Amino acid sequence: MLKASVAMIATSLALCAHAQSYPVKPIRAIVPYGVGQATDVMCRVFLERVRLALNQTVVIENKPGAGGNIGAQEAARSAPDGYTVLCTGNATHIANPFLYDSMSFDPEKELVPVNVVAGTGYVLLVNNRHKGKSLADIVAMAKASSKPMTMGVASTTAHVLYGMFTDATRLSLVRVPYAAGNANLFTDLMRGDLDLVIEAMPSAMAPINNGQVTPVAVTNPSRTPFLPEVPTFKESGVDLSLVGWNAFYVPKGTSPEIVTTLNRAANEALKDPEVRKRFATVASEPIGGSPGDLQAMIRSDRAIFEPRIKALGLKAQ
Repeated sequence: MLKASVAMIATSLALCAHAQSYPVKPIRAIVPYGVGQATDVMCRVFLERVRLALNQTVVIENKPGAGGNIGAQEAARSAPDGYTVLCTGNATHIANPFLYDSMSFDPEKELVPVNVVAGTGYVLLVNNRHKGKSLADIVAMAKASSKPMTMGVASTTAHVLYGMFTDATRLSLVRVPYAAGNANLFTDLMRGDLDLVIEAMPSAMAPINNGQVTPVAVTNPSRTPFLPEVPTFKESGVDLSLVGWNAFYVPKGTSPEIVTTLNRAANEALKDPEVRKRFATVASEPIGGSPGDLQAMIRSDRAIFEPRIKALGLKAQ
């Protein structure tokens, strides 16, 4: 009994010593998307500032594929010593488990939340000739029309927002799917082949700023500084609010002390004005918070995504 107690104390002291000295070598940061994508841009800006907060090298590895699952799985299966971290979009935790018939890992159980990095809203768009210039106009026109309006969507979140919008308004809209990054989404809207488009702000800001399309409402919980004159869906009378976000994780089994150290460094990084400025280039804002805040976001958004992905019959391609 005495020997067991001594062993436990020794192990505890060793863990504390490790946490106090962490990090003593470079940290590998996996980003499960391609170089130059919005998530990659935000993660690189964020991790550069985390590097300064920790006073340690952070080496970024892009591991794209399977909607982020390949890189996320590699991070989940890495040693839980704080020297492999994951910076990823929300899809790996809230959409992929319901899009893929089977996954070889469970992101919610095998990855420990550190903090939320940044968030961005989605925006409802019409072409510049559309008679409806407000959400109330569009809903009224759709209800009065004998022909359903069409809505272009180019991501899982956009599909889910289509479901949320039609649920909230009781409209029958024709959902027109596009591949992510397909420029025809905006071309077809401008030409009048689509009545509506709902798209993430990082992609939508260029045609908006170029005066090619008209923003009608944003999905953010409050007005966004990137489109301050555009009301939210809730302001416009439709009970809908959702943002896309990026987050920071470590493998299951990582010590709470290391999670706390990384969370502190992450929140310090997100306070940097330069980080906010560079996030703004992809229409995103820092969020931050505790590991518990991120866990709550995962659970809340999974409750939104799961039933709509299943109802719409969405599957990973």
